[in-house]
Amino acid sequence: MLEGGRYRESPVSIAFPDWRARAIHEALNEAETTGWTHAKLAQVGRALGARDGTGPDDHYFLRSFRDESRDEGRAESRGKLVRQMLVSRGIAVSEGFPAGVPGFAEAPEDVLVQAALACDGERDFRARIARVRTRQEAAPPP
Repeated sequence: MLEGGRYRESPVSIAFPDWRARAIHEALNEAETTGWTHAKLAQVGRALGARDGTGPDDHYFLRSFRDESRDEGRAESRGKLVRQMLVSRGIAVSEGFPAGVPGFAEAPEDVLVQAALACDGERDFRARIARVRTRQEAAPPP
């Protein structure tokens, strides 16, 4: 704590409400962040955000990290959906499918569904996505 231009040790942190100085020191020196520390940091972040009128979207890094995480989740979900569609149609797919399918991540969902419903196998699915990708690349910009 800063008093009269000098810092003095304090058992309570002004910056981190409801978090004792000793616990802060221990948490910040963990080799790996424990669940307790993660929960405490989230609690402190919410308290500071409430005090300052800010949230995760107000911080570029947190917002971009969350957006990236959502994109990864969507891609994984899309991959599972297409895989399930093909398997339910009796079409065998390779171990990592759809990883490695060029254009899969960029393809609109309706294109993926149409290709999954119309194809006669994994190779045909890949070819259909490649054709759509080629048409998109050849199209003039809007």
